[in-house]
Amino acid sequence: MTSSLSKLLLSTAVIGFSLSAIPAFAEAGFDPLGAKATDTATPGAVETKALPPAAGATATPTGTTAPAAAASAPTVAPAAPATATAAPAVAPTAPATETAAPTVAPTTPAVETAAPAVAPAAADPALATTSPSMPIDQAIVAEIGKVVASATGDARRRADAVAKVYAARANQPLWVEGDHYSDKAKAVIARLADAVTDGLNPIDYALPQSDLSAPTTELVANADLRVSMAVATFAEQASGGRVAPLSISKDITRTPERIPADKALAKVADAGDAAAALDSFNPPTEGFRRLKAMLAEVRAAKENTTGTVSTEPVALAKSLKPGMSDEGVPTLRTRLGLAAPEAGVDPALYDETLVTAVEAFQKANGLSADGVVGSRTVAVLNGAHRDVEGEIIANMEMWRWMPRDLSQNYVFVNIPEFKVRVFRNGQKVHEARVVVGKTTNQTPLFSGEMQYLVVNPYWNVPESIKVKEMLPEIQADPAGYFSRHGYEATWDGQVIDPTRIIWDENAVKAVGIRQVPGEANALGHIKFMFPNQHAVYLHDTPLRSLFNRDVRAFSHGCVRVDDPMAFADAVLQGDPEWTVPKLQAMFGGDEKRVDIATHLKVHLAYFTAFVDDGGKLQIRDDIYGHIQAIKKALGMSQV
Repeated sequence: MTSSLSKLLLSTAVIGFSLSAIPAFAEAGFDPLGAKATDTATPGAVETKALPPAAGATATPTGTTAPAAAASAPTVAPAAPATATAAPAVAPTAPATETAAPTVAPTTPAVETAAPAVAPAAADPALATTSPSMPIDQAIVAEIGKVVASATGDARRRADAVAKVYAARANQPLWVEGDHYSDKAKAVIARLADAVTDGLNPIDYALPQSDLSAPTTELVANADLRVSMAVATFAEQASGGRVAPLSISKDITRTPERIPADKALAKVADAGDAAAALDSFNPPTEGFRRLKAMLAEVRAAKENTTGTVSTEPVALAKSLKPGMSDEGVPTLRTRLGLAAPEAGVDPALYDETLVTAVEAFQKANGLSADGVVGSRTVAVLNGAHRDVEGEIIANMEMWRWMPRDLSQNYVFVNIPEFKVRVFRNGQKVHEARVVVGKTTNQTPLFSGEMQYLVVNPYWNVPESIKVKEMLPEIQADPAGYFSRHGYEATWDGQVIDPTRIIWDENAVKAVGIRQVPGEANALGHIKFMFPNQHAVYLHDTPLRSLFNRDVRAFSHGCVRVDDPMAFADAVLQGDPEWTVPKLQAMFGGDEKRVDIATHLKVHLAYFTAFVDDGGKLQIRDDIYGHIQAIKKALGMSQV
């Protein structure tokens, strides 16, 4: 079985710099008690401080060997410099997480931004005999007091929560029995050391070794608190992520359902199976579980690779169509796993066998399966060897922001995939292409509830469009512009003559502009409403040709649905009053609201990496840059 440390070192995507860099911080005199990462903090980071050692503890001088009795030093940060071939370390240059660990840091810091924590005390027998031990409950209160006094932000909040759990249990140890860790504590420590399998970073928890030598109650209290703080930190990171969503984009308005630290600690402390309790803090969603399993597969494949796989990029002189020849065809053939053609056949010919393989690749990667190898197909082909591990981990972080219960009846829009799916009783009943927001008018990420439909909708033009796109044409010819596009000017709910307005920026902001219902209306015949702060929704569109594009980011933020009546049929499934024929019979009339009997959850999501129903990893372009921003915040190296 692979050791916990070995699994930790497999995670090159989680890792920021090498273990060989550790001595440099010690030589520079880095002070874990007063360090603040304010200049280099990445989005979502919080300021935390390393916490003081237990009474009776002695710090290990820089450059010396720690006493043998200090058995609680973290296994992931050796004091001696690693060799030149050491695996990469696990801490980013800056504290990149919203819930940077307030756990128990080693006496000698592993890296400059290693998780701030209560430093373990070295068991110095001479010091122990000169410092009388206090009762264990008083010792635990004293240790918690040190944590609370030293911590800030999320670290302080976690410390307060952990204090509540101890207080409810008469401030007795949760993990230490006599002078050793309990079996449950050892199971917890081992599971947290394997947090790399969850796409997390075990260095955040400042884990001790499984053995403990503690001749004083102060040392027992310190050791016990270290495990508790590690559990609390893991629970918050596993359930709610390490990065604050708003730090990535103002358009990500999710509030992760983070497990409260006190409830998490109590759950693990009382669990018959502590490892299973820790597992339960991860998202229960199928999408997350599939990515976690795929992460293990990708790492195993990386470990077992022979280095013989060709990564030569496909390069073509121009778009390649069936029957054409190009010097890049042999590379294309190799990339798709095809053997060279038979002797006597032009190796540069784009033949039927290769066309079939290209079409299968295009279909599997969300491209138009037309067999034409254009710039888009080449780009996806050449992206096959990008940082897949990092991509998976960043998307796992996205899943931690999603609701833990998607509901049995819901609509799921995956923006980078340009797809919408409708689920009924947990089963997919409809799938369609969508057009999403441009990079300059991004579709926001949030969850809502579909409550009603609007047939023959007016389109009330957003202020940004009025100012940036419409004003110059209105100023040139108010009457003609409004007439050509079917617009009306409104004031206080009443239609007014646009020629009587002096159109400037103030006027265009104050005056309402709406497009009347009809064939040319930007919203088409129907829109699907889930009230939200962003004023976005799903809707029909007269611009049908855009659905044939591979990249469909053309809207001003709303989501345009292909085949809207098939989508409506899935939404109305089982409705006692409304059917698609009844809706279609209303087309061409006045605007009308249609309340639906069963409300559906709506999730506007953003996943560039996901595992399809066939078990294959799918990767899409990061059109808004959210995944790149998450990887940067987590301190992951880029490939």
